[in-house]
Amino acid sequence: MEPAWLKCDGPHKLAVMDCLDWIEPGASQIGAVNTIVVQDDTLHGYNTDAAGFIKPLLAVRGDLRDARCAVIGAGGSASAALYSLTAAGAVATVFSRDITKARALGQRYRVESFSLEDARFEGFDVVVNATPLGTLGAFVDETPANAMQLRGARLAYDLVYNPTDTRFLREAREAGSDTLGGLAMLVAQATEQYKLWIGEAPQEDVMYEAARRRLEI
Repeated sequence: MEPAWLKCDGPHKLAVMDCLDWIEPGASQIGAVNTIVVQDDTLHGYNTDAAGFIKPLLAVRGDLRDARCAVIGAGGSASAALYSLTAAGAVATVFSRDITKARALGQRYRVESFSLEDARFEGFDVVVNATPLGTLGAFVDETPANAMQLRGARLAYDLVYNPTDTRFLREAREAGSDTLGGLAMLVAQATEQYKLWIGEAPQEDVMYEAARRRLEI
């Protein structure tokens, strides 16, 4: 049987996942691949965002079983976060400006979904920003939730890593919430990629330093 990637070598544009010979089950459920490994002339797809997302959260929060977790967003990052949270036994809820996308993601993970408009996060153990709002550039001054909405939330986790201090995190601190930035996830998922490509674990302190130099922080 010819490798799957050969069918992508032509005039028709196909999604990356359509060009792979094997996809890990987690990546299939998440619906996104961010790492490809060549093995015996075949292409294997993985998603390292899920593991990268949960590792820093477990380090600061501990056991997530029955923890109330809100995920803001309905794209690939939100899907990876929901995959990890539900696997860890958390009680997750998805919020999005696009309620149709929120409902579709909620159905995939069998969690509740709501419109982000007028949302309040009091009583949530973790609130995750899985949107691009706050990223350096056109969205840098934006946030998916303000201090009033975040008041009463225990921890705000922003997946944006550049800048390291986003408006979402500042709003969360104003609300009295603990915060966790996206640099930790960036390094954690890169660590997983390194292990897949190289076959051994990297020195995480070296990776942190490289990321800080690149981001000039």
